[in-house]
Amino acid sequence: MTEPAGQQTAPAEPPLEVLLAGVDPAAVDLLLSTLAAAAASYRRATCTVPFPSALFESPDGRDYAALSANLQALPPVEQLAAAAAAGRLSTAEAALLRWALTRPRRPAAGIRRCMLRAVQEQLPSMTGWLADIGHNPSLRPQAALQLSAVPPALAAGDARTRVLAFHGTSMENVWSILHNGLLNASGTRLERTGAAFGKGIYFSTELPVAFSFSQPADGWVHSALGRRVSCVLVCSIDREHAQGAHNSAEVPDRYIICERMDAVQMHFLFLYRDDALPPTSPLAAAAAAAAVGAGGVAHPQQLAQAAAAHVAGTVAAAAAHRRLRISPLLLVLLAYGGWLLYVWTAQNWPFLRRLLRRQLGIRL
Repeated sequence: MTEPAGQQTAPAEPPLEVLLAGVDPAAVDLLLSTLAAAAASYRRATCTVPFPSALFESPDGRDYAALSANLQALPPVEQLAAAAAAGRLSTAEAALLRWALTRPRRPAAGIRRCMLRAVQEQLPSMTGWLADIGHNPSLRPQAALQLSAVPPALAAGDARTRVLAFHGTSMENVWSILHNGLLNASGTRLERTGAAFGKGIYFSTELPVAFSFSQPADGWVHSALGRRVSCVLVCSIDREHAQGAHNSAEVPDRYIICERMDAVQMHFLFLYRDDALPPTSPLAAAAAAAAVGAGGVAHPQQLAQAAAAHVAGTVAAAAAHRRLRISPLLLVLLAYGGWLLYVWTAQNWPFLRRLLRRQLGIRL
């Protein structure tokens, strides 16, 4: 039977197992983990952009519960292809997986796992972060993924046209960031951390500063990258649109602000497991020695085995340590509050002396 004139049959979609074969398993894991973290966030309406509306949206609104349930029901990455080929995925699970793998803005095939050595080789002009990792082992990511190609000039060590910097964020934001880029949310309802030094997207030239803004979030339960993860992006910014101490008196040292979203390119993503062993643990040292290869990134399965062998109290202590990290902005606010208290006390000291003497009998 021939097709009517002017009509063409739509190309058949490749089987899921074929799609999975062409994608780095870490990229699949990243997409599912970031979508799961976004769907579980209290800001899920903005974090889950794009959203699989054709699958989990009705006239009553988005069904985040169904999205999360189908994500968490997917088997681990290494079992996905076999489960798809054997028909063990439900219709909704298979459709969701296909949708996540074929989003056009950030093709999954363009994301791949890499070693820290590859980051160093492709960004030779960015060197301070290696020393920071040496001084503070908790800054060493458990996984690194390359998101886009590095411009040839940067790879050759020429940083005259672009500035290299880090951006710390939560796992719940990464799904939207991967597909829409970093957004300038200053002055909008999406603003989360303020705009102390002006409007724009905030970066830091130092890894520890960006790391302090990377808050962990729960993601996909079967993730080999970690069930609770925080992230730091390695980006380059068009120098013409980068505001820093080199060209602005309002921006302090170590910070970079960029108002234009199209001036930012995201090259690498550092992932930190919140359930990883603390670096001071003897067991963590043994696991790192066995797991860290030439590039210095620990294999997630080896880290998971080490974590499983460790006592639950040590893991809980590590998680508590990460949750107790104090934001630099909070320190600034506390210092400002202390200064205001000092000024008020100095201006009202005679009144305070009379009050203490009359009410409490204290003479100063």
